[in-house]
Amino acid sequence: MVHLYMKQAYVSIQNRIIVKDEKGKDIFLIIGKWGRIGDGLSLYAMDGTLLVEVKQTVLSLFPKFDVYVAGKKIASITKHPGIKGPYFKVSRLNWLVTGDFYNHHYRVHHPTRPVMTMEKAYLAFGDFYALSVNQSQDVPICLCIAVIVDHLTLTRLPAAAKRAKGHFYQPI
Repeated sequence: MVHLYMKQAYVSIQNRIIVKDEKGKDIFLIIGKWGRIGDGLSLYAMDGTLLVEVKQTVLSLFPKFDVYVAGKKIASITKHPGIKGPYFKVSRLNWLVTGDFYNHHYRVHHPTRPVMTMEKAYLAFGDFYALSVNQSQDVPICLCIAVIVDHLTLTRLPAAAKRAKGHFYQPI
């Protein structure tokens, strides 16, 4: 099992996210841009190697993102409405993302095995997301899923509302 940490305050129009391991070592860099067709994110190893690219292909209430590894499409991530709240499908990999998105606790699972869990972790140096990925080969795609799911389940409040209410995010 691989344990990784991402700073919570990464969801923005354009930002860099550094992913750390249990020892605090920088492992991955995620760079992203949101809000238009063709926008997405790129996941790099710290040596600069591009591992995964994600492109937004449908811009709607239930958007779609295509996932590419070495230039080949390997999956699509789509948001769907559900009775108990939204859920996400990762096609071609046959993964489903479910959970309590409001409280930042969810899991990715395949019909035959768990893939990843993510939850909010409160550490001395800030709020982080703690990811536990069962198989190391799934780590790059799971990191991209975590960023996309977090981005799609939170909305920014207008600047005046942030100052007045004293918080930054509001669940959809």
